[in-house]
Amino acid sequence: MKKYDIIIFGATGFTGQLVTDYLLLHSDAKDLKIALAGRNKEKLKNLALKYNEVNPDTYIADSFDENSIDEITKLTNLIISLVGPYSLYGEYLVESCIKNSTHYLDLTGEPNFVKKIRNKFSESKFKSIIMHCCGLESVIPDVGVLYAVKKMNSQKKDISFFFKANGSLSGGTWASFINAIYSNQISESIKINVKKSIRKNNRKFYYSNEFRNWVFVFPDIDKQIIYRSSKSSDVYGKNFTFEKYMMVKNLKQFLVIILSFSFISILAKFGIFKNWLLSLRPVGSGPSKNQIKKSWFKAIFVGRGNNEKVKVQLSGGDPGYGDTAKFITEIALCITNQYELLSKKEGIVTPVECTGELMIDRLKSAGIKFEKL
Repeated sequence: MKKYDIIIFGATGFTGQLVTDYLLLHSDAKDLKIALAGRNKEKLKNLALKYNEVNPDTYIADSFDENSIDEITKLTNLIISLVGPYSLYGEYLVESCIKNSTHYLDLTGEPNFVKKIRNKFSESKFKSIIMHCCGLESVIPDVGVLYAVKKMNSQKKDISFFFKANGSLSGGTWASFINAIYSNQISESIKINVKKSIRKNNRKFYYSNEFRNWVFVFPDIDKQIIYRSSKSSDVYGKNFTFEKYMMVKNLKQFLVIILSFSFISILAKFGIFKNWLLSLRPVGSGPSKNQIKKSWFKAIFVGRGNNEKVKVQLSGGDPGYGDTAKFITEIALCITNQYELLSKKEGIVTPVECTGELMIDRLKSAGIKFEKL
């Protein structure tokens, strides 16, 4: 029997504070034992004082101090890791969680980190749940595709996912993005998605008359997650295909995005410019509360089958941080409070592989709107 149900590692960072606030004030967490961990003793103490009714314990832990990492993984059933970039700080924490039978969740979107962890541990037998990519960016397509395919009757299920949002980046996400470019993870993601694409005649960029927006394929880790999840349930069928698109209002906006991405990608390849780019959004910084309140997302899933078309939409608030904190916390609570109902209880899994329809119900209760269009 471990001392804690959940420890939040990286609790004092921008996203960490949002997760801490959401978890400690959640009705499903009132009977749970929760602690906070991070590098800065003073910041941890001040954060804990905000929740004097809960009075969470605090632990000093550093990603490069293996003893401190082992200490927190031995004490808890589940770690929420918010310390990124994960390719720099995350590997030993995963290893320690596996060694000490502790469940692990993170927010990474770094393809090389996920690939490295899978290559290193996927053949090992262990009792932990290791789940990457628990933020909105990946959970929305994972859960949304499951929701869409369950509405379909035909054996063929071709899902197109269209995403539109208004939000801001935190320093941690910006650092992960820049470091991913510097270490060639972005180009690796593009290669993986192109190489493993199952869909035929896939358009990468076009004007959608249906949505009256320009849409384009944006390479990220989500496609890999969806196809892994599709193998976990018969509901997807054997003739399942998927593609993800970003939506923009006009051609000018699209060109600005592509040119900006290309320019940053070139600069980030050089150490001196990489450090300058990182300084533009320091780690630990993020959008203001007012910016978060004004942020939103819409995720539309169009399913096409044999003489069948289904369209569903998921929508909610701030895609970068408000709802990302909500998503990873709801997954942690699902694992902690509904463990016996999980589809998979161990191994390296995607959100849907592990939680299945439980997450649809939890996200509905948490204010994410699911609707058939």
